[in-house]
Amino acid sequence: MKIIVRCFVLVALLLSTSITAQELEGKWIISGNKSFGAFPGIHLMQVSEDSLLHYNFDQFITKTSYKTENNKLKIDTLAFADFSFKNPNRLSIYSERLENPIDYIRLVPTKTKLSGEEIKQIKYNLERAGRNFEIDFQNHPDNKIVHSFLKKIDQTYFLVIYRHGNIITAVPLEEITEDNLFLYGFPNGPNKLVATAIE
Repeated sequence: MKIIVRCFVLVALLLSTSITAQELEGKWIISGNKSFGAFPGIHLMQVSEDSLLHYNFDQFITKTSYKTENNKLKIDTLAFADFSFKNPNRLSIYSERLENPIDYIRLVPTKTKLSGEEIKQIKYNLERAGRNFEIDFQNHPDNKIVHSFLKKIDQTYFLVIYRHGNIITAVPLEEITEDNLFLYGFPNGPNKLVATAIE
């Protein structure tokens, strides 16, 4: 009887590890665009069945093999970090080497009936922390310090902000309509924000 119980436990552990590995698959971006360690800039990570691909937003950096063991992410047999899901699309990674846990947001296809060119024709206003920010994907005069761009990786659109020509943030867009932009993946406060079209 003990042998049968042990077999059931072993199968359950193997299944849970397999399911966790599958749940990790996809593309993830760091919430709040924090950079750390060997991954400067805006760290985007693609998880496949047996490898991790690391990007500085859309620029490839490196590829490594990995495996999951219980709630640990291991690279080359070394424990890299523990991980847990806050929800199916929000992953928290933590280790002794990190001052604070790092949240990754799974990228999902942006819902929209508009083409990229149609989206760029619309100006939006985003209010956050009592401040208004105009999102204009087309107006980029030389005397302006901060510029908004619409970028796309696979099926996900992003609001990408440049300052003095350098990318400072990339926020994934959940949905785009003629009236609103729905932004997600923020580290603090509401996980989602809504920008409203300017008439």
